[in-house]
Amino acid sequence: MNNLNIDLNYLLSGLSFPSVGNIIMILISAVLIFRAVYHKQSPLLLLPMGVGMLAVNLPLPYITASVIDRTTSIMVEGALSGVYPVLIFFAVGTMIDLGLILADPKNFFIGASSQVGIFAVFLLMGSLGKYTGIDLQTSAATAIIGSADGAMGMYLSALLSPSNFAAITIAAYLYIGFLPVIQPKLIYLLTTEKERRVSMPYLRHVSRGEKIIFSVIAMSICGIFLSNAFPLIGALMFGNILREADIIDILPITIQKAIRDMLTIAVGIAIGSSAYAKTFITLDTFFILSFGFLSFVLSTSMGIITAKVINVLTKGSVNPIIGSAGISAFPVPSWSAHLFAQEVKSSNCLLLHAMAVNTAGIISGAICAGIFLIFFN
Repeated sequence: MNNLNIDLNYLLSGLSFPSVGNIIMILISAVLIFRAVYHKQSPLLLLPMGVGMLAVNLPLPYITASVIDRTTSIMVEGALSGVYPVLIFFAVGTMIDLGLILADPKNFFIGASSQVGIFAVFLLMGSLGKYTGIDLQTSAATAIIGSADGAMGMYLSALLSPSNFAAITIAAYLYIGFLPVIQPKLIYLLTTEKERRVSMPYLRHVSRGEKIIFSVIAMSICGIFLSNAFPLIGALMFGNILREADIIDILPITIQKAIRDMLTIAVGIAIGSSAYAKTFITLDTFFILSFGFLSFVLSTSMGIITAKVINVLTKGSVNPIIGSAGISAFPVPSWSAHLFAQEVKSSNCLLLHAMAVNTAGIISGAICAGIFLIFFN
């Protein structure tokens, strides 16, 4: 070996040990991978997120760490540039039915009212900023977690608080998983047995032309009066126009699903590989998780309370359960509300009404994001 000028001591000097923060992040990544593999919980998102988080927190030498960084930076750039959130909204647009909110406009009002929780948390975080050290931009990006929409959290954090991108986006996706657990408890807390048993009529049929006209008008109004929300609203409405015009059906369902799945994997890697221990394990992350949860609870509660008020004004024709679907994580909250209503009363079918409120939550959540961007851009 000496003839080759190779010093075996270099093998030992090349060893490096993770910091405490790295160990914590490695353990978190292991939990994400375990949940994805063994519990089948959002595997297309959590598995790449866990692997990405593991890769960037291993104590790799510079030469190999740079390879990992160059590999993941391509996907991270897609998230930080806003491309992924826009593509996600486009995909959601191909799945939603705008006719549900056109059939009964009061459902749109219920969904929009849920966003009050977002602004309440923003004002609270902003007023406590001198104590927490959280600036207004991060407060806005944290408050949008109340919409329970990972794409929305990704979009706003990338533009307003890129240093907290991983914490805000992970919190947004994390609380989506809590929906089936938290929503029933809030419904029981805020409604009566009589209110939960209210039956709602079927919605009227809305023509394809009405939906397309609505999409075009919505894009035009947004582009003129709220241009900062146009990338999200425009992508959502564009996807819906393709759906209603049957153009999206040209693509086989298998190809559509493959595109969505690949996008989900890319998002997972981008989020996970942004979660460095030195930027993630901070006091700011604690505040983001805490206030984000508060925003989520308040947003859901406001939807339920608004539905209760409308139920009184309409003399008992609205089931407040649908108010819990006024957040953006389509279609999880609408299905959760529907299944809960059926447990209360087996003949109670609230799916279409809940999906209408859910669709309204997506649109109004994007509008909230646009309003925050107006404030800070």
